[in-house]
Amino acid sequence: MKAWEELLKELEKRIGSEAVATWLKPIILHRFDAANIHLKATPFQKAWFEEHVLPLKISFLNNNQRPIRIHWETEAGKSMEKPATPSMQILSDPLDPEFTLDTFSPLASNQMGYRMAEELSQGAFPTFNPVVYFGPSGAGKTHLLTAIAHALKAQNKKVFSVKMETFTDHVVGAIRLGLTKEFRKAYREIDVLIVDDIQELARKSATQEEFFHTFNTLHTLGKQIVLSSNCTPAQLQEIEPRLISRFEWGIAIPLALPNSFTSILEEKARRLRLEMPDGLSDFLLQRFRSPKAAVNALHALAIRTEQVQSCEQAQRLLQDLLIKEGTEALTHEKIIQRIANHFGIRPEDITGKSQTREFAQPRQIAMYFCRKLLDTPFQALGRLFGRDHSTVISSIRQVEKAVSAKEQPYAEAVASLSLAF
Repeated sequence: MKAWEELLKELEKRIGSEAVATWLKPIILHRFDAANIHLKATPFQKAWFEEHVLPLKISFLNNNQRPIRIHWETEAGKSMEKPATPSMQILSDPLDPEFTLDTFSPLASNQMGYRMAEELSQGAFPTFNPVVYFGPSGAGKTHLLTAIAHALKAQNKKVFSVKMETFTDHVVGAIRLGLTKEFRKAYREIDVLIVDDIQELARKSATQEEFFHTFNTLHTLGKQIVLSSNCTPAQLQEIEPRLISRFEWGIAIPLALPNSFTSILEEKARRLRLEMPDGLSDFLLQRFRSPKAAVNALHALAIRTEQVQSCEQAQRLLQDLLIKEGTEALTHEKIIQRIANHFGIRPEDITGKSQTREFAQPRQIAMYFCRKLLDTPFQALGRLFGRDHSTVISSIRQVEKAVSAKEQPYAEAVASLSLAF
């Protein structure tokens, strides 16, 4: 029907093409006549239309310039075919067991963020709501958010912790399957909402709409909201001003990158009250794929035996761990998985065909580490990543140049990931 198509085009200008594609285009045009249109939709789609489209008061007229009346046929209607019972798991993202407050090594510049995480973890919620952590990749935002979630879950708090990508998937799934009640129950009948990477809301008008109402509901009920972003709320791009204003209701806390890998290990050792003789940090960085794990192991061994006085003594104490590292060979799959985890994407996104910046940069960094750590031939890397060897060479050189020039975001990501291998 031409009038319906014209209505959708007008709505794309008013509420965005993404919202129309997500919420309205799946609605089925069942039948129509000169003054009536019958639409098949889920209750969720109908409710969304009435809440967000009707208030716009856009003219919906036939060829004679007479109003067209909308009739809805939902799941409860007689003319709707009864679908199979829809199902979708609306669950929190899994929490990394290693990301706790005990394993976080705060720098002097990150003390405020760490103290806020401690306060939140005790369930004594501050007057700030929301709490927004912001900073570059590798600064520890995900670590702190995960640590807060671990601590609160241990106190039997109802915590829902997700990446913004997961929230988007849940919104889209609820729309398509008509799982309004399940969606709202999962996100609104909780004590604490923790969302990582809110900058991923950009250009997703339907997701922004749902997040706005979820935020409002929780905030009104006095529930704690903890968020993270790669920039301050005021610097977020292509996100509705009404959402940004709500992010600014609470407090925004910066997290900074360490000046060097050595400072991370020395700060961690200081918190563990572990003596670090000269050269020990360099030794751990050179010999272990996970220097932080080595510090933890050294601390545990030193408690049972003696304080560490030299690198030679540390090597003796960590002999079993060194042997284990030697037998657990690093593979392309492990490298790709760790890089995918770092960027919050899937391994198949790295080896896939997408050329978007979101996936292209992690792919180039994965090629760089596969070459650096495993000395994999360029042609073999081309087969692994589905590219020709010249593209692989160009990608690796781009990362090397960026790291050498301390060019962001490559330098930050490589610096952070180097501690994971």
